Amino acid sequence: MPTEITVAQAIEEYKYAVLKLSPRTQKWYVERLERFADWCAAQGLTLDKVKATHTRRYLEELRQTPNKRTGEPLSSYTIHGHARVLKLFLKWCNKEEGFEDYVSVKATRVDMPKLDKKVVQIFTTEEIKALQKACAKEATPELQARSYAVVSLLYETGIRASELCGLTLDATYLKPGNSFIRVFGKGRKEREVGLGKDVSQALYKYIHRFRRADEKEQHTFLSRTHKPLTVYGLDQVLYRLGDWAGVEDCHAHKFRHSFAVGYLQAGGDLFDLARLMGHSTTEVTKLYLEAYSSTNARQKGISLMDNLK
Repeated sequence: MPTEITVAQAIEEYKYAVLKLSPRTQKWYVERLERFADWCAAQGLTLDKVKATHTRRYLEELRQTPNKRTGEPLSSYTIHGHARVLKLFLKWCNKEEGFEDYVSVKATRVDMPKLDKKVVQIFTTEEIKALQKACAKEATPELQARSYAVVSLLYETGIRASELCGLTLDATYLKPGNSFIRVFGKGRKEREVGLGKDVSQALYKYIHRFRRADEKEQHTFLSRTHKPLTVYGLDQVLYRLGDWAGVEDCHAHKFRHSFAVGYLQAGGDLFDLARLMGHSTTEVTKLYLEAYSSTNARQKGISLMDNLK
């Protein structure tokens, strides 16, 4: 076998293997791998010495590491994300020419941590109405129309924050009775999502009456300075609306949860929901089915104490 190769050196090569992913996902991968590379360097581990026992030990140490922001232990979802990235990286090394002699098949067997079951937080219909009403507090008619369209579209479609910010005019089709958007999800997978009358009207009003930009600018949603709205900018819009409306935890992913549960409550099919949300399998979508079932059970719940009266 050739001279030793550090984990950090292998990661530099791996960066080219993930170029097909979105810049945000690439950054997410690399940050987690670089943390692992630093740990390996501190342990004196080169790539050829990394075994399954080391990845288990590393993940266990992560479990004991407090979150810098909250001081609480890292969540099972965070640990699971680290494990998934490590597994993909080591499998790539095992198959990649020039690295296959350094990483054995056994070393790629990363134990995936069990995920804690979370209660899916969703908006009530009253909260959505309050958020829509709060849009009138924006500083200008343009921002009022944009915020209303943003809230309506997120609730109507459940698209991701990055998908909303990446939406372009040529992928926004607004015709009476046949309106839809074409979005590019994770892995650049394209899908079409239909729009109802109200959200179509909100989008049409914003685009044709208030949106101002250079003709070359194709992004549907723009910032105050008429540049493409960023995910960070979208977060600020939603935080602001949530504060005005008195709605807690107002963020794009909560809209996604609300759409999914609402779709199932309306009688929608699980497989159709997976397609609409851009899930490659129904495994993730099933979490919403559980949330829907729990909500139904709660609403139809029987109180034994009340029945004592």
